[in-house]
Amino acid sequence: MATDIKKEIEKLDHRAKEIQSLLRYASRAFVMEFSGTPKSGKTTSVEAIRQFLSRHGFRVHVLTERAAICPIPMKGHLFFNTWCATSMLAELLANVESETDIIIVDRGLFDALVWLTLQEKRGEVTGNEAKTIDSFLLLDRWRTLIDVPVVLNVSVEDAIDREKALHITSKGGSIMNKQVLAAIVESVNEAISRYGSKFNGVINHVTTGKRIRKSNIDLANKILDRFERFLNPDILVVARQEIEELPLEQGGLYGETAVQNVLECIKTHCCFMPRHDAENNFEYVQIIPSAILRYRNEIFVFERKETDPKYHLFGKHTVWKGCHVSKREVISISEMIRMALLDRISRELFLSRIFPIKALGYCWDADDQMSSKHLGIIYQVEIDNSHTALDLRKKEFRKMRGHGFTGRFVNYQKIWNLETEMALESWSLTIKNWMDKL
Repeated sequence: MATDIKKEIEKLDHRAKEIQSLLRYASRAFVMEFSGTPKSGKTTSVEAIRQFLSRHGFRVHVLTERAAICPIPMKGHLFFNTWCATSMLAELLANVESETDIIIVDRGLFDALVWLTLQEKRGEVTGNEAKTIDSFLLLDRWRTLIDVPVVLNVSVEDAIDREKALHITSKGGSIMNKQVLAAIVESVNEAISRYGSKFNGVINHVTTGKRIRKSNIDLANKILDRFERFLNPDILVVARQEIEELPLEQGGLYGETAVQNVLECIKTHCCFMPRHDAENNFEYVQIIPSAILRYRNEIFVFERKETDPKYHLFGKHTVWKGCHVSKREVISISEMIRMALLDRISRELFLSRIFPIKALGYCWDADDQMSSKHLGIIYQVEIDNSHTALDLRKKEFRKMRGHGFTGRFVNYQKIWNLETEMALESWSLTIKNWMDKL
């Protein structure tokens, strides 16, 4: 048994080392939330996972459980649950864009939904109140920050036995009795069923009858599976030989026919590949939907900070922002590409409103070894709101790991007059050549 455990730990150590190499693909911290039934081993598991990740060089930040410091004395009350959820949310929002690699949330949004489920059963909240709170907790802006809820579950009988092993009285507490525990377990399982798909799947880790060390090894493997998928998702690619068949004029082609041809090429020949494999396989080209923001006769020019790694690779200025395309359930490949770009704009530029968007053409720099790994599908996003345009001019956009940029709207004729000074990269120059023909 001891030998088996040792081998499993060695495998875990090896996996952690491999995942370290994928950190450069992270756009933000990976967030896991721990929840669970009483005596399921949550506190012990949080510390075991934190220590394991920290000792392997990951920068880990634990957001401490709020219940222990909540000033509201009525545990289980709506106010108590609301205070814990919202104060935890505030701390999460303050830390998710930091230099941290991993954030561990000790009871957060999912846990609040568990208690909301229980309170609704008890008649402590009305149906309308439950619906309103439910909608708030599941708001996309923060729900999607939780990359994996981890729920530790234990049977009522095991929970009672674990409680008795630590105490010298046979009397049960307000929670540690069979009736209340059974109601909590039922609410946890109902919450998993009701909300699991909204959080992209829950790790439901049952600790009943398990030794602590073996249980935590199993849990660590499940978490590493999710962490690896977060860092290294399957992305949309096309074989280079198919891309080479597309016509090019000065690094790209624009117009309705060009858009139809490139989308048909992608639809016919695309596949999905882990990003790390795609980055290291010259035989495939990654598809990058990219947006230029236009307001009247002005184009938004992004200016990278010197701390941004892309500053030295691609230059100080660019007129587009793009992203990879991860697999999702949608009607068509073209819709998948468009939705990936809209998600990126919403997340990175803080634009939640859907603006008119139109595919213009594509860019590909076949002569540059680094750039030729990517094909850009160029979209124009029409900013048709003067308040949004003004706000964009004043914003400073921040990202973790040294990435950062500001920007401003510039008359597109002026951009081209300042072409040398701005040192625009190849795709921006291709966009310029197209716009000159308008």
